[in-house]
Amino acid sequence: MKKFLVVVLVFISVSVFAQNSNYKFSIDLTKVNNDMIKVELETPEIKSDKIIYNMPKMVPGTYKIYDFGQYAMDFEAYDKKGYALSVNRLDNNRWEIENAKNLAKITYWVEDTWDAKVDKLVFEPGGTNIEKDENIVLNNHGFFGYFDGMKTVPYELSVTRPDNFYGATGLSNIKTIGNKDVFYVNNYMDLVDSPIMYNIPDTTIIKVGGADILISVYSKNKVVSAKELAKNISTILDAQKNYLGGKLPIDKYAFIIYLYSGQSGSGGSGALEHSYSSFYYLPEMSLDRLSGFLVDVAAHEFFHIVTPLNIHSEEIGDFDYINPKMSKHLWMYEGVTEYFAGHVQIYEGLISKEEYLEVVEGKIKTASYFKDDLPFTEMSLGCLDEHEDQYGNVYQKGALIGLCLDILLREHSQGKVGMKDMMAMLSNEYGKNVSFKDEELFDKIASLSTPKIREFFKKYVEGSEALPLEELLGKVGITYKTNVTVKEISLGGAAMSYNPETDKIFVMDTGNMDEFGKTLGYKNNDEILSINGVNIGPDNINSEITRLKNTLKAGDKIEVVVSREEKGKKKSITLKSKAMAIEKTKKYLIEFNANATPEQLSLQKSWLSK
Repeated sequence: MKKFLVVVLVFISVSVFAQNSNYKFSIDLTKVNNDMIKVELETPEIKSDKIIYNMPKMVPGTYKIYDFGQYAMDFEAYDKKGYALSVNRLDNNRWEIENAKNLAKITYWVEDTWDAKVDKLVFEPGGTNIEKDENIVLNNHGFFGYFDGMKTVPYELSVTRPDNFYGATGLSNIKTIGNKDVFYVNNYMDLVDSPIMYNIPDTTIIKVGGADILISVYSKNKVVSAKELAKNISTILDAQKNYLGGKLPIDKYAFIIYLYSGQSGSGGSGALEHSYSSFYYLPEMSLDRLSGFLVDVAAHEFFHIVTPLNIHSEEIGDFDYINPKMSKHLWMYEGVTEYFAGHVQIYEGLISKEEYLEVVEGKIKTASYFKDDLPFTEMSLGCLDEHEDQYGNVYQKGALIGLCLDILLREHSQGKVGMKDMMAMLSNEYGKNVSFKDEELFDKIASLSTPKIREFFKKYVEGSEALPLEELLGKVGITYKTNVTVKEISLGGAAMSYNPETDKIFVMDTGNMDEFGKTLGYKNNDEILSINGVNIGPDNINSEITRLKNTLKAGDKIEVVVSREEKGKKKSITLKSKAMAIEKTKKYLIEFNANATPEQLSLQKSWLSK
């Protein structure tokens, strides 16, 4: 008898321990009710009398307060015998549970964010979608939470899905039995970092730099397929792999792409980066246009496998989802990432040097609309509130900071070490599991390079001085001028826009046309079909205009074929003229210096090519 009792007690002890050692969430996608899904949690062991369950106020990468807990309702807690425990909702995102030592189970329902009736919708790449038997987007922070002090406890997520559904994700530790997928992650940060999209699968996998790259597409009208997109973005991925040294610091990565028809609920479209995936919310469009757009966005998002995956501060590594604290290093997280997205294309030979200067000039011009005397570290720390309207500068001045650092590092090392090499050194120094202290990063970079870098940070990133673009661009044989009167080949000066119904660029307004535009004969609503025999669409109009401006000379023939409505019928009309150099004032002008010294050209070569 005693032996039997001992055996029973041991069995109970082991059973309870195994059941309560981690979070065990479960959802059933076959039981959607009114665009809502029920969440059930077998709780880990709680050792306090009261405990607070949290849903995020904000998550990394969004830089917005969204209060994801507001989408959770009918919250209930139960003890081990199934009796209800007292729950007090503290605010949008927190529930306090009484007698928490007896807590065994929590249930609540979650409404999706994409079509919620709220004043301000969540930007879709960071939100959730529930379309029964069609598509489920699990941005996990919108469904699952954590207890105070227990973010690092392991998570087990069980998803029951329709038999014909597949869950696309960057997660690798997955067990599937029948129509149930079980995902295992180390902690809450990794769960939030790993979106999952469920729908009838349209997926493909390509190998890049030793990693499996999953491309998963949901398109209700099936305008493009995963295989078509994979073929088009593989070039930029190969370039990024080479740029990062030939091998990627990951084993698996997922491009999760949702293509919507009609209008975006939030009014925006784009992507949200994660360590092992990126989620895209983009309009359905032609393959050519979508591929061109996706290449630019993916070039940025994919580089986040460097930072914050392998280089991040304590504010990111141990993110506070209820009272978020910002890092002062947005210049690196977003700025350097954006710099790499452009620089890789010239460095790996995907665009010309002239096209790259257009990119840089565009960053300089757009950055001028923001507060240049606001220290970038101060803007980063206040980007949620006081300096929210300045956040967009991370993609402009932030990228220019990356450019300046790249040139300084190459000058110091005689062209041998650039910004991408510095990021590799920082990755080796820290890595995924080690966070740096926010106040120590500038000194660390200086110790790995030169004290001049520390001076740069002090003056131009922590300080309010304008970036020394004229000086640094001069070091690589590029002249930088402001408010310059120039003569350049014009293509008319008419205001252009995009017609999504025809997928064509059209003339929106001829009011400010220059002499060439008037001679050519543009009319409002002309759709541009081709220029000098090259078909024109939204995916190539900017690059083609740049090419023509750099190759045409005054007097060269120009033929523009337009589709014009006359007497209720569309007709193709060829507009002809000779190229004209039109005088205009440019606020910023950067161009290659024809009289650059051998030293400048050598440094330029190390900067712009392998």
